[in-house]
Amino acid sequence: MIKPTSKSELKRECLYLCNLDVAKAEKMYDFLIRDMEGIPDVEPAAKPFIQNFGEQASGVLGWFRDNQDMLGQGVDLIKGLINRKGASATSPLPPINE
Repeated sequence: MIKPTSKSELKRECLYLCNLDVAKAEKMYDFLIRDMEGIPDVEPAAKPFIQNFGEQASGVLGWFRDNQDMLGQGVDLIKGLINRKGASATSPLPPINE
């Protein structure tokens, strides 16, 4: 399966698929590149780890800010369930009349 991200990557894939036969690889490359006008010449630069981590963290924090009311309601619901369950468990059972 060919998933080129640049022209250089496509050339490399064509060479591998044609068992390093340059003539066949050139024909395959010309056939494939004909319809790919917007493909870059070289691989796009990868983001540094810190920059990528910062973008992910700000996205998560933004989601928490946007959904703060929903999260608060969920916490209140869980607290209410715990308090209700704890209250019924601590109350003594009524005596049994014989």
